[in-house]
Amino acid sequence: MRINEALDWLAVIFTETFKILEALGDGFNWVIIAVMFIMGIIWLKTMSDYNKEAAKNGTLK
Repeated sequence: MRINEALDWLAVIFTETFKILEALGDGFNWVIIAVMFIMGIIWLKTMSDYNKEAAKNGTLK
């Protein structure tokens, strides 16, 4: 048995998964972009809060 034969099931799983993504179309891409944008805003606000707290406590370097 060759390695290609042993991994054929994995190729089938990936092929079927990408068929689902193709069916979703560009809407899925826009959802991912929006989620990443929102997460970036949250991350920036959290970092700002940590910097304010560190400046208040005198631990900002």
